Amino acid sequence: MRLAFLCALVLILANSNQVFGQENNYWFNNFGAISTLKGGVEVGGVNTVSAFYYNPGAISFIEGEFLEGQADLLTVEVYNIKNATGDGLDVSVVPVDIAPSIFGYYKRLKTKPKWSYVIGVLSRYQSNISFNSSYEVEGNYLLPENEPDIFQGQFNYDNRIRENWLNGTLAYRLNKHVGLGLGLNLVIRSQDFFRDYMARAFPKEELGNSTFSKLATTNEEERLGYRSTGLSFKPGVNFRFERLKLGLTCTTPLLNLGLLNNRSSKSFTSIMPDRNEQNYNVSNSHNFYRAEYHTPFSISIGAEYQFEKWSLGTALEWFSKVKPYKMIRMGDDGINQMFSTAAESGFAIPVMASKAIVNAGITCAYSFSPKMKYVGSFRTDFNAFDESALDRNVDFVPNITFWDIYHFASGLVLTGPRANLSFGVDYGYGSASNYSQFVNMTNANQSNFLKGTVNNSVSSIYNNISITLGLNVNIDKRKGLKSNKI
Repeated sequence: MRLAFLCALVLILANSNQVFGQENNYWFNNFGAISTLKGGVEVGGVNTVSAFYYNPGAISFIEGEFLEGQADLLTVEVYNIKNATGDGLDVSVVPVDIAPSIFGYYKRLKTKPKWSYVIGVLSRYQSNISFNSSYEVEGNYLLPENEPDIFQGQFNYDNRIRENWLNGTLAYRLNKHVGLGLGLNLVIRSQDFFRDYMARAFPKEELGNSTFSKLATTNEEERLGYRSTGLSFKPGVNFRFERLKLGLTCTTPLLNLGLLNNRSSKSFTSIMPDRNEQNYNVSNSHNFYRAEYHTPFSISIGAEYQFEKWSLGTALEWFSKVKPYKMIRMGDDGINQMFSTAAESGFAIPVMASKAIVNAGITCAYSFSPKMKYVGSFRTDFNAFDESALDRNVDFVPNITFWDIYHFASGLVLTGPRANLSFGVDYGYGSASNYSQFVNMTNANQSNFLKGTVNNSVSSIYNNISITLGLNVNIDKRKGLKSNKI
């Protein structure tokens, strides 16, 4: 009965659609009832089931049999991107949703009490960024006549990323001071991406008509339907002394397993009648067998020290560089040759690259009593996309975010005989300036196919607030294992 219950919860969480996160930030989400309030600064001091994510070695020090679940009850994001689609054309988006995050089950082996294990599932990385921007203006667009024309432009963006981890971790307590652990993660990732720019120009006197005597049009589109699976390993070691805890982990790059039915397409069509010009550059259906999702190798270290009522912890993680790579591997040529100018076989292949970064954080806690504790934290969350390796305006890069984020978390932990309940708030703030526009509609002209000159005038302000609730329950009827059994 218990196994069926665990399997049901795992399946529910594995298929949940958490829709928050960032496209290029490694430390956006944290997991676990207490660990979320600690900002994920848990490599050294974690003492709950979420250790399977932070440090598998720490699992060996947990006593009892535990279930742990945690969810962001309400998450609100606010994007304000200045000059995103043209000079003075700003983008503002405010998505709101509910988002499950983690479930885990911990057990120590009865016959071999030095060994323990965890099975768990988490929604590690999510994104749901969607907006559209429209612009209409009167001007002279149909060359060479000097007559008033109407320009209408529209930019659409939609990027939905879902990533879930299924985890199995095994830990061994070497002695009362040292614990070792190894986690295996099955990563299931999907992405549905769409980016489109449409523009047209026609004589002003024909505004409101369904047909036009003269019409210039442009349509650029990128699409990606992406499904991948992979395996990642996470070894860890945890050192525990009377007041000091230390931890060291590393995470291996993803071993791609691939998944069927990945598709991508990219097209550019334009009709410029006054220039007697028509252009078609179309890839309708790239069909691929294997999806490639490259993750960095990372190393994380952390420490936590316990005072009388206070505790103080810190951690940092280094992520290696990921060189430019193709996100999907071709299974056939997939090129639609409906036009003589159809693209080469490498056209419409999405690419990605990440730079090396270091994230760090600090956490503190104060015990008002054995039953109530305050926890607060701060952490960095730097954007990892490598602007120097890829150009979003030239390469097929299926994301747009570019800002660094700084997180502050604060909340309370209430502890009972067999459970603790945590609740609090995580606030994230980010900003950036002097970045390239997604498109420029305000200085469009026919000689540039109804597009304008893209400039580096974009600035952004990003805010995120999450109300989080977590529960950690000891379901072992015993009080715990005697230390002399270990």
